Amino acid sequence: MSGRRHLLQASAWYPPYDLGGTEIYLQGLVGELAERGVESVIVVPRPDGAPQRYRHEGACVETYPVSGAATAHELRRGAPHAGFEEFRTVLARHSGAIYHQHSWTRGCGPQHLRAAHELGLRTVVTVHVGGAFCLRGTMMLRGEGPCDGFIDERRCAGCWAESRGLPKPLAMRLASLPLGAARAARRFASPVATALSARALGAEKKRDLAEMIERADRIVAVCGWLRDALVANGAPEKKLVVSRQGVTRGFLANARANPRRPRSGRLELLYLGRWHWTKGVDVVVRAIAALPRSLDLRLTMRGPEGGAEERAYKADIRALVGDDPRFCFADAAPNARLPEIMALHDCLVVPSLWLETGPMVALEAQACGLFVLGSRLGGLAELLDGRGGGELVEAGSVEAWRDAILRLAERGAENNVLRETNEPRTMAAAAADMIALYDELAG
Repeated sequence: MSGRRHLLQASAWYPPYDLGGTEIYLQGLVGELAERGVESVIVVPRPDGAPQRYRHEGACVETYPVSGAATAHELRRGAPHAGFEEFRTVLARHSGAIYHQHSWTRGCGPQHLRAAHELGLRTVVTVHVGGAFCLRGTMMLRGEGPCDGFIDERRCAGCWAESRGLPKPLAMRLASLPLGAARAARRFASPVATALSARALGAEKKRDLAEMIERADRIVAVCGWLRDALVANGAPEKKLVVSRQGVTRGFLANARANPRRPRSGRLELLYLGRWHWTKGVDVVVRAIAALPRSLDLRLTMRGPEGGAEERAYKADIRALVGDDPRFCFADAAPNARLPEIMALHDCLVVPSLWLETGPMVALEAQACGLFVLGSRLGGLAELLDGRGGGELVEAGSVEAWRDAILRLAERGAENNVLRETNEPRTMAAAAADMIALYDELAG
């Protein structure tokens, strides 16, 4: 499609102001498309301190204002956020572009897709996380097991209410409130009103997803379970494309420039991610604590400080660790440094308690030659099931993680075989998928 069309890539966040998994994916996609002569303009809500326009790694980024919290007008009438007209103006300047949306949030969500559709742009939505289906955001039904993703307003409302600390009987009663009463409560901003609005929240989630399915010309799922959830909610097969995440060109070059160190006696384990209970760090910490201290291993944990919830969880982990010398806390590192850090380790642990869609860090670990121990859930199960270079472990089970780490330590001590890695999928492959999709839409 070189020279024929350009693209608007819309996201709720983008570097250098934000750098999560979706942002790394999108930055890599934009770079790979540019290598093939396909121009992208990125459109994002304006972060604090950001200009109206800026350039990042050669790509133009246009921003629009989004107020910090939903106003009463938004809650009562479903109005778009303040500054929405500026977003619409950006779209109007790019008539003829293909609009590709990568988020499903207040700042870049249903109303933004609707505006692009109404302006006559051809539209693509990539679903990167389960938040499009799940009020909890974890895709774990009542916190007990994987959900099929089908949005039933009462089931979802009860599950969400339980996650807010309500006893199951009360959560189920709230979920059964008449929809009109729940919607009336939705218009007020208070903890009580939020609890009473549980069923309305479930209905809104269902409505928003239905709008995505109707207004997007194509929907991209980055893993199989997301595709299955879309189908369960009525998305037609002809609109769906599965295109998995990939490792960026720059990351691969850095990985090759930082070969793994020869293994010493100690098993070096690495955790990279947020300090949040859904990441299951406490599970792997308890698992290691249950192993004899004579076992020569160490777990290094790196993650951003985050907000109050993350800081509290990290404090809990520090309390679990105590004075055990087998644990090490380190600062989060920029993505460019990860190959250098990974080269010093043998195995990445990904003990997630929710359905990941990748995660990207597991692909990056494989690119660096690390073995991956991951929870048997979601995208991790798709990535590691039946393949070398990793092992799946029962999510949330301290005993299963203890046994897996013990096997790994014994295996490595005997014959140093922690190098069964697969060549990971790359962003070049993801870009090829997208170019085929864009060509199809361009006709």
